Amino acid sequence: MIYGGRVHLPRRAVIGLTCLVMALAGCSMAPSSMGSASSSLSAVKAVPSGTVTMATLGWKNGPADRIFLPIGTSIDRGVDQANVITAIGSPTAAESVRTTLVATLPSYGWTITASAGGSLIFSDAHYDGAFTSDSSLWALTIRVKA
Repeated sequence: MIYGGRVHLPRRAVIGLTCLVMALAGCSMAPSSMGSASSSLSAVKAVPSGTVTMATLGWKNGPADRIFLPIGTSIDRGVDQANVITAIGSPTAAESVRTTLVATLPSYGWTITASAGGSLIFSDAHYDGAFTSDSSLWALTIRVKA
């Protein structure tokens, strides 16, 4: 089931979840020279085949229109706030979500700064993002830069 609504969590839970995702991703990262945003955003017009934006799935905040997930990805929980968006899903989709992010992020203005152990760290001029997974879930968080 695709999650399209919003889950409102207490502010402390959102901050904790964001810190956890970023910390887990950071612990398993090694610097990488993977991708930089070489194409201009205006040159990219079509949604990549087999993908859907987080905005299409119902997220209203952040760069949800520039984050792509595989069509049919099951999202179990989500956060949609002005300062952070998060999607959490089952581990069976983790590799396809990671592969989709690696393939689409650079074309939509993101720079992948680290990739290792099935995790990613990425950013653009306004946001920092992280993707990580383990045997129980995958999590994707994008937050406004501090």
